[in-house]
Amino acid sequence: MRNTSKSKRLATDRRLRKVLKGLMDPDLERRRKAMESFVRTTFESFNRILYYYLGNETECEDVLEDVYADIWEKPDRLRDIASERELLRTVYLYYMRKRLRQVYRRMNRHLHLSQEGLKNLIAPDEPCMLEIMSRSELWQILRRMLNRLKARERRAIELWMEGMSNRTIASELKTTVGAVKMLEFRTILKLKKMLRDYYSED
Repeated sequence: MRNTSKSKRLATDRRLRKVLKGLMDPDLERRRKAMESFVRTTFESFNRILYYYLGNETECEDVLEDVYADIWEKPDRLRDIASERELLRTVYLYYMRKRLRQVYRRMNRHLHLSQEGLKNLIAPDEPCMLEIMSRSELWQILRRMLNRLKARERRAIELWMEGMSNRTIASELKTTVGAVKMLEFRTILKLKKMLRDYYSED
């Protein structure tokens, strides 16, 4: 299954490189067509990243419109992009982040957040890998990782993912609430390490 996923990703990367090459075309009409294809190809993944930070579809669309306008005006940052992941990281760092911070500053004027509160909202320097993965890819990876957990760890996380309270999980596992919290904490750390290892292998 992983080989199939990797083959699809490589095919996507090839199509993406072709589209990005078109964004640099000196012919305005060819460049316009490439931009249309670029928007179709990237809209879902770009919107997913923005929604992670904004949680509002209208706000996401407004920001994304500005991001695409910035890319149209200054596409040079994308010249040497070789993969979708590299594209998402680059677009986030050089196009999205400044727009997100503008939104946060506007939110601060309306919500009167403290400086500490504003600092917590400021878009980080790197996008989280979780939000740049497709839902299907994330779910496939998560299922594989859950299968590598001990039975008790897996059961605790599955119940937690179903929205069960720690008290209910403790009753199910015949243990204490404190023990459940510690088990969840250790298991989540283990899953995060598996996720990092997964990406370091690619």
